[in-house]
Amino acid sequence: MPKILLVEDNEMNREMLTRRLARRGFEVLVATDGLQGVAMATRERPDLVLMDMSLPGIDGWEATRRLRADGATSAVPIVALTAHAMSDDRERALAAGCDEFDTKPVDLPRLLDKIHRLLESRSAPASAPQPAAPQPLLEYEATLPAVPSSLPTFKAALGELCVRAGIDAAVRDDLQVVLDEACANVVKHAYPPDQPGDLRLALRVLPAAGAPPRPSTIEITLTDQGRPFNPLEKPTPDLSLSWSDRPLGGLGIHLIRTMTDRQNYSHSQAEGNRFEIVKHLPSPTPAPPLEEPTCKS
Repeated sequence: MPKILLVEDNEMNREMLTRRLARRGFEVLVATDGLQGVAMATRERPDLVLMDMSLPGIDGWEATRRLRADGATSAVPIVALTAHAMSDDRERALAAGCDEFDTKPVDLPRLLDKIHRLLESRSAPASAPQPAAPQPLLEYEATLPAVPSSLPTFKAALGELCVRAGIDAAVRDDLQVVLDEACANVVKHAYPPDQPGDLRLALRVLPAAGAPPRPSTIEITLTDQGRPFNPLEKPTPDLSLSWSDRPLGGLGIHLIRTMTDRQNYSHSQAEGNRFEIVKHLPSPTPAPPLEEPTCKS
């Protein structure tokens, strides 16, 4: 039975959530303030913590930082709970070390989905040893300011890499659109206005198995130290709407998903935002066999 520690000072919220979680098979421990929550997490070693952020004593942000700093609790998943849905609250919670964020009043199915995903991730068995990763055929890395004027340099590097790898011109054009959209996410969202930080681009062309080696995959990785921003959370826009009626922000990630095969976002204190994009390159079409000449008598 998974053990959940609920740190919540509101009695009505505490009793309601405890009862509903218990009915779904969880053992629920309860703490009523931040200091008690830290002490109970250290003593009881729960499988997951639901952390109200507005707590007496020390608030949920400070309680989370203390749990992350303690080796005994540093790996316990923490879900932030707050009555506010402001983006800066979410960013503060993730920056403090929370793994997920949810708003009150609690939507139980949504919260349960996050709880199950975090518990499954924590309990997943260690994967079998993987074979050594293939050595890239071509690589490029550069760090430039996260400003629009850096995009031509990045796109030119991608274009040159594609030419050297013999990548089809249509695929190259698609990848440059993808890079443009991905970089725009960082320029617009990662850093405060007029305070641009750095944006690091890494490109790798990986080979297919066999000999002679041929380009099989291209990886585009963008890393920045800005505010947490997950572009994959943007919903795909309804393309049947006119452009003026579409919500802002979704078309860029829609293009990236349409033109590439895999996308992954992660955030950590050490590395900041990391957005990985993978494109599988089409196999070259074999030339048709030569026909044997026919002899005429």
